Amino acid sequence: MQGATLDIVHAYRNSLLAPQHKAYIASMWHGNIYVDHCAIEGLSSSGNIQGIPADALIAILRHHGVDAVLKLVDKFCLSHIPTHSTLDDKNNSLHHYSIDLTSVFSITDPLSVPCHPVIAKGQDFASSVVYVGFLWDLEEHTVSFPTKKHMKYLGKVQAFLSNAKARVSCKEVLAIHGMLQHITFVYRQGHSSLPPSLPSLPSS
Repeated sequence: MQGATLDIVHAYRNSLLAPQHKAYIASMWHGNIYVDHCAIEGLSSSGNIQGIPADALIAILRHHGVDAVLKLVDKFCLSHIPTHSTLDDKNNSLHHYSIDLTSVFSITDPLSVPCHPVIAKGQDFASSVVYVGFLWDLEEHTVSFPTKKHMKYLGKVQAFLSNAKARVSCKEVLAIHGMLQHITFVYRQGHSSLPPSLPSLPSS
């Protein structure tokens, strides 16, 4: 199995509104009221304004045979498994797949789906893939932090702990908290459950 990732350009930032809705969506600025033609950064009353077109794109991809697609807002992870395998001259296995990024782009390009170039954000199909900030190794069945992110987070924590000030600002604490929250949830969910009954501790 292999995975690839795609990243949509400017999620939420310019979602078009249906003409019949524009009369009811307006903004006030310096005492003047302006009718919105686009929902910039989404709307509090329509939190799924990015999810609806993203779900539609997944449905279109599946219609064309790209079945295994995950999404998180503007980030997509696609996977494929070999349709068959052959042997090369050195008796090594060569896997063949029914889809690749070229076939995916043949579907998304006519729809003008604004994806970042894969070389900038995303990656082609491979046995390991970085998605939602983690490195997923599909051959070893492991999930880990990419080295670059690991060092970045470690540096931020070390800088925070080595701060000589007796007190830190709420903003500094929130920055560290938000950074570590992603890791904390994953590690918590990754722990195995406790057994139904724990062995009793020896008395002292």
